[in-house]
Amino acid sequence: MPPVLPCPSGGALGIVEIPRGHEASRVDISLRLVGQAGKRGIIPRLPTADRLVGDIERWVRTDLGETVRGTRCGMNPGGDAELLVDLHPAAPPLTFSADDAGRVTAHAVTASVGPGYHGFVSRAAERLGHELSIVWQEPGQDESAPGLPAEAGQFGARTRQVATRAHLAWLGSLLRQAQEARRHGQAGIHFGTPPDVRFTFEGALATALGPRDDAWLEAAATDARIAVEAWPWWADAMDARYSLNRALCLMWTEVRWRAPANDQERAVVDEALALLLHAFPLDPTLPFPWPEWQELLELRGMHDPRTRFVGARAAGVGEATPRVGYRRRPVTVLHEGWALEVPGAFTGGRHDDEWSGGEAGRNVTLAAVPTGTERGPMPPETFLARVAGSLGDGALTHRQGDLVGRARLSVDASSGVSVGVLEGYSAVLGRGAAIRIEFEDPEDWSWAVERWRALRPL
Repeated sequence: MPPVLPCPSGGALGIVEIPRGHEASRVDISLRLVGQAGKRGIIPRLPTADRLVGDIERWVRTDLGETVRGTRCGMNPGGDAELLVDLHPAAPPLTFSADDAGRVTAHAVTASVGPGYHGFVSRAAERLGHELSIVWQEPGQDESAPGLPAEAGQFGARTRQVATRAHLAWLGSLLRQAQEARRHGQAGIHFGTPPDVRFTFEGALATALGPRDDAWLEAAATDARIAVEAWPWWADAMDARYSLNRALCLMWTEVRWRAPANDQERAVVDEALALLLHAFPLDPTLPFPWPEWQELLELRGMHDPRTRFVGARAAGVGEATPRVGYRRRPVTVLHEGWALEVPGAFTGGRHDDEWSGGEAGRNVTLAAVPTGTERGPMPPETFLARVAGSLGDGALTHRQGDLVGRARLSVDASSGVSVGVLEGYSAVLGRGAAIRIEFEDPEDWSWAVERWRALRPL
């Protein structure tokens, strides 16, 4: 059983196993709180699960303000009402769930963002409990028992010290693992980056604040003052450094570095610009990314005195300085056990168990399923015979090691405009994937074939 440490809001700071793909560690630190909602109204009744989640969402959006990037309501696999809250670009969503018995659970993975974020979520949960009459349980208490008030003074400095020590120990262990992996020649190690994508970068370690080289890794493994540079939110204060780091997380991992294609992309650029603008007056001495700041202003078509000021600062930065932004280079999308390299400028998202993305004139859709029968995992040839038989005798074939694939190129003119289409399938023992690539430029047929052939299992 993982060790459990005390934390604010009467919950527990747990070391929990979370799959991390190709990241340096499979262990993460999370904040998990369990509470009991009280009865309400003139005739006291417990609120329903949907009412609880709705009240939590309204409170979060009101109390946490601009820190909230977005919320999504739904139902978790257990059938409970669920709320996902995006609070930081380097953090998985903060998750709330509730049932009709008034049991409320909050869960936040905090290791990739830092102890400052851990404290922020803890204090928010404390206020939430007071406002909505949710009593969080004390550490170690049986979760099935009614909630009890948290111990007086539990939100003090002692808790911050415990959380900080736990995060530093976790980060130190991760960096030592990364060192060992580098000594064995491993590349592409990621820490704190989005779990569904891998970036192309030079160096030893990709972090949400940019790549770090081997020299940094060696120094950080023995010096906590250097190691904490990997965290976007180290201190409790939401100061200039916090705002700059939050902007850098967006610029490194989310900005596409082209004109925004939709409202979501415009919102990301606007958020980064607002954070930079907020940080500069608070501490003008911080290392601001002036050329990239100017680039963001140009992408949004802004031309005012502020733009000229930023441009003047950017002019003093050498051209040889590496540019912020992983998505200036290709990225690898991870979906249901498969990996596909696409241009970093691609927009993308997951809908109905499929990943789809693209840019002007190119669109890709990817789906994947486990394959098997009562006798065991399905051979790849069997899977292809079942799903790719309609491709015809002239289908393209591909084989690389255990991977087998079939595809067909065609033209779709049903919309009145001729569009090239590649329909492809790939499989290994026990796993299959389907890919559809649409392209407007006839010269892109070879690119489409290369993308299909590059699709591979993790």
